Amino acid sequence: MSIKFHHSLSLRTGVFILIGAALQTLLLSFYFYKQIYNEQLSQADHQIDQLVSTIESSAAVAAYLDNQELAKEVVRGLASNDIVLASSLRSTSGMRIDIGDWVNADGSPTDESKVRHFKLVSPFMPDESTGEILLRPNNEDIEDRANTVARVYVLTLVAHSLGLTLLVILLINGMLTRPLKKLAELLHSTSPGSSDRLPMLRGHRSDEVGQLISDTNELLDSVQITLEEERRLRLYVESVEKRFRLIFEEASCGIALVDDSGRITLSNPSFDAIMSSIVGDESKDTLKFVDLFEDVHLVGELLKGARDSSALSQDLQLASPQRNSRRWLHALFSPVRDEQDELLIECILYDISERARREQRIRQEAERDSLTQLYNRRAGERLLEDALQKAHDEDQMCALMLIDLDRFKPINDTYGHEAGDKVLVSIAERMKEALRDGDLVIRWGGDEFLVFVCPGTQIASVSVIAQKLLDYITKPIEFAAGCEDYVGASIGISLYPQHGDQLSDLINQADKAMYKVKQRGRNHFQIFEPTDHDIGE
Repeated sequence: MSIKFHHSLSLRTGVFILIGAALQTLLLSFYFYKQIYNEQLSQADHQIDQLVSTIESSAAVAAYLDNQELAKEVVRGLASNDIVLASSLRSTSGMRIDIGDWVNADGSPTDESKVRHFKLVSPFMPDESTGEILLRPNNEDIEDRANTVARVYVLTLVAHSLGLTLLVILLINGMLTRPLKKLAELLHSTSPGSSDRLPMLRGHRSDEVGQLISDTNELLDSVQITLEEERRLRLYVESVEKRFRLIFEEASCGIALVDDSGRITLSNPSFDAIMSSIVGDESKDTLKFVDLFEDVHLVGELLKGARDSSALSQDLQLASPQRNSRRWLHALFSPVRDEQDELLIECILYDISERARREQRIRQEAERDSLTQLYNRRAGERLLEDALQKAHDEDQMCALMLIDLDRFKPINDTYGHEAGDKVLVSIAERMKEALRDGDLVIRWGGDEFLVFVCPGTQIASVSVIAQKLLDYITKPIEFAAGCEDYVGASIGISLYPQHGDQLSDLINQADKAMYKVKQRGRNHFQIFEPTDHDIGE
């Protein structure tokens, strides 16, 4: 197989190196051009500062004495420099000496922003100004010089980069690309399984190319050995098939094949054990695969999906009449075809009952408050949303009660955190005793609790429940032998759907009602009463 030149490695390598070098040179040229250009401008400004510094004392004397001859000599000396287009010395007493082009070519006055001013101080009184020197730099000449120096530097950089790039291309082509091309041609002409081997290229015995040739020859040796052993391996396949059969029969996971009608056509003993634990001695020939599971519809969809696409997996619960002996299986579904090209579904089942129970415990720990065993805030918000949706579907009136304990902080500070924890645990237990099993009790945070009840259609029932909660909460709590105290509670109540249908709104309204209770003396309850301001919001 011949490789076209425009596809060759040498051409593409050279092009990429050239492109990379060109981009790098372009960026460096731009950077150094600006750098050198600005340095030249700064150097010109520095030269002007040095010129003024040289004649500053003479100029100060001339301005102090109003000596025009000395002033002219100073100004003429400044104007004689190439980088100065015009100069002027002006004293505070009115003397003014101008030399050079102070007017532009079109007759307009010089732009004041382009004129540099240097203050002159009295040679005898340093705090007294005697005048100033004005210089108009020859910006055009300065910029031309800066451009020239910058261009020379950039051209030098470009020439250096070009030469270095060409050298790199030649080195890569001679030391890497050309040997690889030769090696590819030799390898292409070598037949697998033959005794042909790649010759060592001159000058590459000790480098990476030589290592590649040696490794390739070793690979060719291995291929030859592999082909020679193929006949022996064919005989070995028969014994392997017997071993696979043994694995199939002794596997701890259940394995079965399901046909298009959902019947089990083949299964191993582990699968039969799973099946017999559900249907007893019923023949598997009359049992459909989906009947083994709790969710028959889901399993049917998984079988259909496996036929239409590729492998699927799902955790499934086995059908079991006993709730306390439920088993979970991780099921893998893969499409396979038999010798008659009939599509079957391979089902592999792993018993994950212990893992499922462990995950359920972890999930419960994540949803429960570790101290009170009530629902925590994160789980509570989700349950409240579900409860509101259920109330909407069943057209129920419900109440959301935000409960903040009174006197909890003094007890916590006086008796310690252990006593505070015991208060929270006792209050949680009392609220669960005061409410029905279907009511929600949530530890909202700190010493705040949230209760959600659906008492029916009578608002009076809400007041009865709130008063019952207060009665349970305010009972004395014994922290230790002979040591007891009590807490109160401020309860704010919002009603669904009277006060809204959004959880955040109901919580906010219950919070407002609760703070009204605190303002009125605490240890009571208050149903939210919308004000004109609240309605406007």
